[in-house]
Amino acid sequence: MAGAWLSAALLLVVAAAPAQAHNLPYALVDLRIGPGGKLDIALRCHLTPLVQGLPQGASDDAVAARLMAMSDTEIAARSAEVAGQIRAMLSLRADGRLIDVAVRMPTPGQIRAEAATPRLSPMPSEPIAITAQAPAGTTVVDIALPPSLGPAVLSTRYPDGTTTTAPIPDGQRSPDLRLAGPSPVLDHLDAVLRFVRLGFGHILPGGLDHILFVVALAIGAPRLGPLVKLATAFTLAHSLTLSLAALGFVSAPASLVEPAITLSIAVAAILSFRAASGDVGWVRLGVVFGFGLLHGLGFAGALAETGLPRGAELTALAAFNVGIELAQIAVIVLVLAALRLATLLTRDPLLISRPVTACVAVAGLLWTAQRLVLEFAPATFG
Repeated sequence: MAGAWLSAALLLVVAAAPAQAHNLPYALVDLRIGPGGKLDIALRCHLTPLVQGLPQGASDDAVAARLMAMSDTEIAARSAEVAGQIRAMLSLRADGRLIDVAVRMPTPGQIRAEAATPRLSPMPSEPIAITAQAPAGTTVVDIALPPSLGPAVLSTRYPDGTTTTAPIPDGQRSPDLRLAGPSPVLDHLDAVLRFVRLGFGHILPGGLDHILFVVALAIGAPRLGPLVKLATAFTLAHSLTLSLAALGFVSAPASLVEPAITLSIAVAAILSFRAASGDVGWVRLGVVFGFGLLHGLGFAGALAETGLPRGAELTALAAFNVGIELAQIAVIVLVLAALRLATLLTRDPLLISRPVTACVAVAGLLWTAQRLVLEFAPATFG
């Protein structure tokens, strides 16, 4: 975490300094939000390596010499390829939906002038001009750069003249940018609504493995008291590892976490199958707590795909947890309602719960085998 803050501080210092095209390992992104949702982006980076198919940070004398040996026609052709790649890989979203961008590259002469400039010169590069139009009614926009551009500093200028600056680490999205300008209260409210919805959607309907784990818990503890104990142990555990992983304190490879999660489904189902009375002992609570730690790492992996909004990290993290809990409660209510209905119809809920639990256990074992084969078979047999 300390490393992330140090990197952010370094990027902000770089952004405040004069733009020096030939000694910056970062791209500089100047986004201007105009009236009516018009978006103008000036992207400054090392053009010399970029048009040669190299990462923009790979600027040195040899790269510059190769470009100087190219004809204007060849530079123009390579430049057009870069423009196409940026159009295809730059991800600019309005309220979470991708919008089209237009890209205009500097001329061959401007690119050649950059290559001829000493690398320590303070002369800024000619920017790549990117334009887009946010649909009417758009509230927020965000951006992710193509991988070839690496990390960046984003400077955003709003219609009222306000300017904000934020780092964009390599491979991550920018924070949400409100078209009306920054607002701490509204930004936190947006984070709550968006991440509650994201957390809920990760379970219902998107997380069948997590759903089956909760089903196994609920079937094995059909009475409210024991079920509350199990659900509390699971919630405390996954909230702990989700928070630690999301904030960068712990990490675990998905190749181990994902098979462990599916294996936990089978084990939870087997324990539920054996716990016919619904009683919950300390051993079972400990097992559920341990599995909750694994599921928290899985939740963190899903959250990492979106990223936490800067300035509202804790708010978004808490909201994501709330969304997960609401979805789990919904699953538990449905399972208990189904068990109640089974009791009324058959007078013996075990006639329903036992076959369902067995199916959940088999599904967990099959998924575990599948994930292990997909992960390790290529390395073994490739």
